[in-house]
Amino acid sequence: MHTMDNQQVTPSIWQQMIQQSFLSLYDLSEKKITSPEYFQGYDFVFKFSNATVYLIVNDVVMQASKQDIDTTQVRTWRKEVVNQLIKQHAHLYLKNDKAITHKNEATSNKPVYFIGLTSLSVQHQDCDHNDLQNQYSSSPSYAVGYEYGSQFFAEDCVLDLDDEHSVLQVFSYQNFAEILNQLVTPSDLTAYLAFHRSKLTGFETFADESTLLVQFLQAPDFHHRAIEVQEQLVSHELIAQIEPRLIKAAEPNQTEFAAALMAEIQKNTRMWYKLFNSLIKSCYEAGNPLPKEQVDILVDESMYTYACLIEKILAHRTIDQKSRWTGYVRHEHSYNVFGRHYLMVFYAQDSNSSLSADKVRAGHQDLLFELNAQMQQPVMQELFLIGVDVRPCEDSVNTEVHLDAFHQHGSLIDVNTQRLYQQLAQLRAQS
Repeated sequence: MHTMDNQQVTPSIWQQMIQQSFLSLYDLSEKKITSPEYFQGYDFVFKFSNATVYLIVNDVVMQASKQDIDTTQVRTWRKEVVNQLIKQHAHLYLKNDKAITHKNEATSNKPVYFIGLTSLSVQHQDCDHNDLQNQYSSSPSYAVGYEYGSQFFAEDCVLDLDDEHSVLQVFSYQNFAEILNQLVTPSDLTAYLAFHRSKLTGFETFADESTLLVQFLQAPDFHHRAIEVQEQLVSHELIAQIEPRLIKAAEPNQTEFAAALMAEIQKNTRMWYKLFNSLIKSCYEAGNPLPKEQVDILVDESMYTYACLIEKILAHRTIDQKSRWTGYVRHEHSYNVFGRHYLMVFYAQDSNSSLSADKVRAGHQDLLFELNAQMQQPVMQELFLIGVDVRPCEDSVNTEVHLDAFHQHGSLIDVNTQRLYQQLAQLRAQS
């Protein structure tokens, strides 16, 4: 015997999932969700710079005695849960005016993803009491871990694949939480969602979503964005060539190399977030929190960009002592979007240097204005100055790294102003 308690609300587990990931930065408020430009009736809406993601959630508690629970029973429950989500999504999608979709696509040209998330737990208690409901309500519930895979949707729950852009992509709570943990950025999440959707609509077979995630992280698809941005950088003569390791990783027969590169990227990404979170915390504790817009842009990067920034920091240990004493500068571009530039200033050990931490912090606006004057062909959209403070640890031979982050929007300036900034930069270099 079993009964099903189906809660079509926004339970705490979904709120926790959002708060514990980058999604919290992009979760639209209830006031914004009710705006006519968005689909109505979905539980959560996330607006990233490159996509809009709609979530519909289903938190289900099944009640059954222990002997009734087996693999077949769990599959039946999963089918019931997903069918409910599919029906609800179809109803909401048709209910909303199709003109909204066309209007959004025409004005923003951003993809839209519809995600169905399921949470399945079981309460079981073997008893002969007539008041089963009271017995079940006092019993603990046990989360059921599961995934779907392409075969499930081919045999048990048929998705409507006629319109690729309206397909509901279904994940379990545990699986989606792990996807967020692995991808850690909005741009990498939406790249995976595009990859996942293409497999569904292309009727390609995959065992489960975790296997598909591993495949994505080692697939040429993951590196295409970085390669496309680098092609633009090369065409504008901002870099000399596309990185050979990216080209190699994107080759179909280089899965072993791609896997090793991805392991390095993920390791560097964890290092970046450790430094970045320390920066956010220290700014907040000092009563000068980092502006939300600035945080949003820095989070809205790709893991590959983070890896490149960390590589520049790790290379500091190979820098000669003179450069460490006087300070030095490195440049890096975003490999997620074209038009975002990073000026990395490694603070001087010499407090009298123009690149000392105190002087850079005090004069960061001038440095960013000068950078903007240099980056005029083409004009950058976003300019960041990342201050890198490498300090020796007092109690060991290791070093500590602390970051500063300053931001300015790029802008077009006239020739005379550009010449003035060039002269100021020359004077600064001579001082």
